[in-house]
Amino acid sequence: MRALSQTFMNDLLNQNGLLHPILERVKRDHTLMLSIRKDYINIYYRGGNILRIKEQRNGSYSAFFDTKYNKSTLPSPDLPDIIESQDSGRLWNSSFQDLKGIMDFYFSKYSKPEREFQQIVARENNFSTISNQSEYFVSDIEFADSNLGARFDILALRWLASQRKSTNNCRPALIEMKYGDDALSGNAGVLKHLQDIDALVSNSNKYKVLLETMEMQFNQLDELGLMTFNHVANWTRIKLAANDKPEVIFVLANHNPRSLKLHTILSDPEIEAYDRSPNFDLRFYVASFAGYALHADCMVTLVELRELLKNKRAEQNASLDGYSATLHSHQ
Repeated sequence: MRALSQTFMNDLLNQNGLLHPILERVKRDHTLMLSIRKDYINIYYRGGNILRIKEQRNGSYSAFFDTKYNKSTLPSPDLPDIIESQDSGRLWNSSFQDLKGIMDFYFSKYSKPEREFQQIVARENNFSTISNQSEYFVSDIEFADSNLGARFDILALRWLASQRKSTNNCRPALIEMKYGDDALSGNAGVLKHLQDIDALVSNSNKYKVLLETMEMQFNQLDELGLMTFNHVANWTRIKLAANDKPEVIFVLANHNPRSLKLHTILSDPEIEAYDRSPNFDLRFYVASFAGYALHADCMVTLVELRELLKNKRAEQNASLDGYSATLHSHQ
């Protein structure tokens, strides 16, 4: 299960803890995101891992920045591989701006927009001026667990605004982000994701471990002060029930409304079969005006999304017919 030891948590939370300066930096810098793994944390910048901190047996922590990002002429800062004092942590803090510059140059050439937008979704819903209004809270991005046979772009908890008086009213949401229409098909396409998710959720033991991981991640992120929402007076830790059917949500970022690719893919009978899956509720995210705040009212079914695409196509055809008629009349 992806979680941090109490020692790790203490070193992040306590004012004298080895990692406290780094946690405080993440809280002050919303371009950074802290994600919890098993005995280590990843700190993301633009969807890339700017720092990995792993707990060691001797009470210290290893620290790692992937030098593959440095394909520019910028010098890499000389940083300690081991954090064994707050001073070591402060050295990493003071280097973040230099490391960001290195990663900015890298991403300008080797773009990873899907990962970058995953981090934006997490920030909007967890730790922004409107996050308390959101109804989905992100527990993890870039989740990959070979033991579970699971890969997810985003793991989240659906917690409706009308049900915030109880911490037992959360429901798991398994989210895949597709950036642009080219990401809709192939080995990581919509159908392949549905097949993999169905296999995982139908395995009660694996699904139970996934829910326990999501619970722990959410509760530890909240304890670290990385979730912004109103806590009820009788606050207790979030709990997910093993018999809760999850939502499986596709966030289709920057779909081209003139393309027929999405319509063609969603018309596949194999995908349509998952719209009636007993294991999960299939949903597609439609933005509330602009932005990535996730609300239940923004989630539409496959049938509803098809209808939206059909109406959009009809509007486009009518517009083209009108333009053609006007052009013909002028001739």
